[in-house]
Amino acid sequence: MTTWPAELPPRPLVDGFAETPAELAVRSPMEVGPAKVRRRATAGVTKLECRFRLTPTQRASLLAFWQTTLKGGVLRFDWTHPVTDAPISCRIIAPPAFTPIAGGVAWQAALSLEVLP
Repeated sequence: MTTWPAELPPRPLVDGFAETPAELAVRSPMEVGPAKVRRRATAGVTKLECRFRLTPTQRASLLAFWQTTLKGGVLRFDWTHPVTDAPISCRIIAPPAFTPIAGGVAWQAALSLEVLP
């Protein structure tokens, strides 16, 4: 299994980090009364929104990791959860978004990840 590259920051920035637990229930509206709710699955996909501050070299490394190693986001990789420190398996949902900061000597990378069960 592929792992998060050692040359990249191991944790995202606190600013911009968000975690959305998996939706495991389905709601069905009723004509009268409260909605009917049932469990859809026992395991689901948790979503993580992460931002990283990168050097130009790290930016190139992240792009190569996504494009080549992960085949454009098709393959999963092992990582450490930034809050719980638990080992997790992730996939990058969309291409990384890069924004120049500090006059172009640094970059902010935004990643949307899914944590797989």
